[in-house]
Amino acid sequence: MSGAELAIADMIDAHREGLHYLMLTPGEGVLADHYRTRGFEVWARELDTRRRRYPGLHTVQSVLFARRFRRRRIDAVLSNTFAAAARVKDACRMAGIPHGIYVREYITKKKLHRKILAGADMVLAVSQDVASYLGDMVVPERLQVAYDHINARPLLDRAAAHRARGERLVPFAREHPVIGLIGRITRYKQQDLFLRAVPHVLPSFPEARFVVVGSAGAAEKEYEAGLKLLAQELGVGDRVAFMGHRADAVEIMSELSVCCITSDREPFPRTLLEGQLLGIPVVAADTGGCPEMVEDGVTGLLFSSVAPDAPARLAAAVSSTLAERARAAAMSARAQQLLKDGVASLSPVRKLEALLDTLGNSRN
Repeated sequence: MSGAELAIADMIDAHREGLHYLMLTPGEGVLADHYRTRGFEVWARELDTRRRRYPGLHTVQSVLFARRFRRRRIDAVLSNTFAAAARVKDACRMAGIPHGIYVREYITKKKLHRKILAGADMVLAVSQDVASYLGDMVVPERLQVAYDHINARPLLDRAAAHRARGERLVPFAREHPVIGLIGRITRYKQQDLFLRAVPHVLPSFPEARFVVVGSAGAAEKEYEAGLKLLAQELGVGDRVAFMGHRADAVEIMSELSVCCITSDREPFPRTLLEGQLLGIPVVAADTGGCPEMVEDGVTGLLFSSVAPDAPARLAAAVSSTLAERARAAAMSARAQQLLKDGVASLSPVRKLEALLDTLGNSRN
């Protein structure tokens, strides 16, 4: 489950009466099952876009989709990722249904992507940074910032229950402060930067330990293997644990002393929101959407993840957090309260609903 899929599910869980959602998923599988367990109606169908191999297949499928949209009296379609937009845009056009795209990434600015965006009736950007990036690709009046909503209660309950049980999931004793990086292993998240910071932290905090939670997709298994080799080359293999993909990442996060985000440009990281919500001190990159979520020195610490000395800068921020526990706790408390008043409130949900009303009312 991606952060985008979890976020949209959280929003729909909190929707107002009078709105009905039909979740279109690319076939059966984990996503369709997850949505069903949350009580959503699911339409699990594939829409093939391999046009070069089967030139007419996409058109035929689009016609069938358009018919289904009309029969179900769909008022609007929102693609929750840019990749999904290419699969349904033609069907929406054929059915005369408004189509919106929720952009949660920094898509390449090639001609095809510009064309897809130009054909959308509304484009939602998950952060102001993403909106700025899309500024030369989307007509301004069709572009809106729509922050994700995060449902706080289930996460807080899970963390509280875990703490009450007294379990320890990280493979280090309780006397060790644990610094963690949680997320899919991929180059742009820069887990290698996280590892290179470890030798800079240990001289001042030899008791510190580090965990990398997540796994790589098939295309980045070599990068993942290289991270484990890097830890050995840096001489910190016994101080770093690679915990793989975990369903209990929230519980693991609740055990951290510091939660890090090291990406070179992260649109709007859910992991950062979860860390703030659980009251964990955060150290985040000063790129992408992170500065919209962290006020440096007030709700967490920011560092440059693209500077030549980025590992040293990350280590300095982590060390400062470990050294000044009272200040870190105060920043975490401030972040937690702002989050509860912001994206963990119903405000993002109501904004999305208003935008969907506008989208639906623009029907031809």
